[in-house]
Parts: sequence; C-alpha cells; structure tokens
Amino acid sequence: MQMQTKRKMIDIIKFYKDKKKYFKVQRQVAKDVLEKSHGYVVDFSKSFVLLQDTDDFQLDGYSIFPVSSIAEIQNSATDKHYDKIMHLEGLTDEVCHKHKIDLTSWISIFKSLRALKLNVIIENEDPSDTTFDIGPITKVTKTAVYVRYFDSKGYLDNESTKIPFDLFTIVRFDERYVNTMSKYLRERKSKNKK
Repeated sequence: MQMQTKRKMIDIIKFYKDKKKYFKVQRQVAKDVLEKSHGYVVDFSKSFVLLQDTDDFQLDGYSIFPVSSIAEIQNSATDKHYDKIMHLEGLTDEVCHKHKIDLTSWISIFKSLRALKLNVIIENEDPSDTTFDIGPITKVTKTAVYVRYFDSKGYLDNESTKIPFDLFTIVRFDERYVNTMSKYLRERKSKNKK
C-alpha cells in the first residue's frame, strides 16, 4: 500500500487497533529513507499513532510517530505468522493502553508524558542528522520540548537540551532500557576547588 489518503490511512489504523492485529509500517524519516516500526496500535488520532512496540515476541514500551510519516503498511505472510504466534503465546492479551496520552499535537503529547513523569527517548532517524536524546522532560513550549539528557553511566546533564518538534521523527517511552536506567540516574559531582 503506497501513500494512502489520510482518511483511508486512519481507517486502516483503526482496523488494526480494533482487531488487535500486528501493525508493521515503513515510515518516511528523510528523503528516500525509511525506518520500520512494528507492534500493536493502542491509540491514534488524525495526526499520530501510539504503538505498543514488539521485539522478538516481547512487548517492550511504546512509541509515537506522525501518521503523515507512514509510507507503507506491511502485511506479508511473515507478518501474519508473527501475529499468529503472538496470539497463540497469549502476548496480545497483554497489549494495553497503559498511559493516557493526548495525541492532538506534539505539545499535548509531551505535556501528557511530562505529567506522567515518564522519561523519553527522542530520535531523529535522518541519517544526515541523527540525534538521540534520552531523559526526563523539563519543559514544553509551542515549538520544542526540553529534555535533561542522561548518558550511559546515568549522569544527568546540568542543562536541558532543546529539541524543536521538526527535528525528530519518533518518541519512545516506558521501555525496559529507559525505565531501568532511569532508576539509577545521578547528578555529576561538582569540581569546586577549595
């Protein structure tokens, strides 16, 4: 299915959500660059999809991306078999809309995530300008979200990073990596001289 009209695309997304069917898409993240997302649709709006992600027959967190970025919805024999196994293993019974996220706009999405105190991963998947920001949301404005980045040792930056809404392609949250790391965050010790 190549680039559907928005209304038809919403109807297709609704079908996958209502039937609790495995949803695998190619998203346009840059000119001639596609990235895959897959899992189960737990909510959507006319502008955004909230997906409960899967990885190797496990549910692992959530992602949000624009409906407008969907270039293709895949439904191959392999995808159907994967979905069948997820159902047979009882894993689709665990699919849930765990967090109330207002999917109206990036502003409402990040305000919802901040109110829920969920740390996020925000990525720009464009190979010419890849970025990866992870941490707590400290501020949301009309044009950007601010995240206090933490590194792989759990150290929080002193200042928040401003991430304009037009400079990322996906946001992820409530997944094993970010949840586990978030339990062990720490401040950097100041190097004040006496």
